[in-house]
Amino acid sequence: MRAVWCDYGGVLSSSIAGSLAQVAGAAGVPTSELRGAIRRVAASFGATLIEPLELGVLSQHEWGLRVTAELAPAWTPRIDLTRFGDHWYAGRTVNTALFELLDRVRASGVRVGMLTNSVREWEPHRRALAPAVDPFEETVNSFEVGLRKPDPAIFELAESRFGTPPRACLLIDDLAVNCAAAQARGWRVIEHTELETTLARLRAAVPAR
Repeated sequence: MRAVWCDYGGVLSSSIAGSLAQVAGAAGVPTSELRGAIRRVAASFGATLIEPLELGVLSQHEWGLRVTAELAPAWTPRIDLTRFGDHWYAGRTVNTALFELLDRVRASGVRVGMLTNSVREWEPHRRALAPAVDPFEETVNSFEVGLRKPDPAIFELAESRFGTPPRACLLIDDLAVNCAAAQARGWRVIEHTELETTLARLRAAVPAR
């Protein structure tokens, strides 16, 4: 194992399960209605959810205006959806123990990177949560490279960043579809469901000092 790539949301940070419901609650809109509006915006780009944000196709401001328009006239959000990330990140915490273990993995000589489907305007939230330790030599953000997991091309790009073949790469991710795509390229994977299990599996895969 020569390279470990770790997802951010739901892995390095607390679970994103319920985040949409959290935003919907703040907006005073049923979760199903907010999800439907998001899907209708995505559909015009041949997507299903927030891919236009994660690929940098739409700014958060423009995306929020479009979602708001899709909700009208039945629903008027109580919050400004052009600042969606403020509410998506409310109450989010980070898994400091995983940051620290990844730092030890890097100290052992293994390359460590972050491979994340991310939104440009959400970066300040992530930086505000970051612990003092920073184990990442490289960060591959979907919005910066115009690719997102599970597209095989983003895994190929990650391989090129460290010059490592697929068989020498490990992905830590909380989505089964992303793990399956990495495995299809020949990567090893840790599908994150619970922190202690992920820590134990990472220690077994890459013994660190």
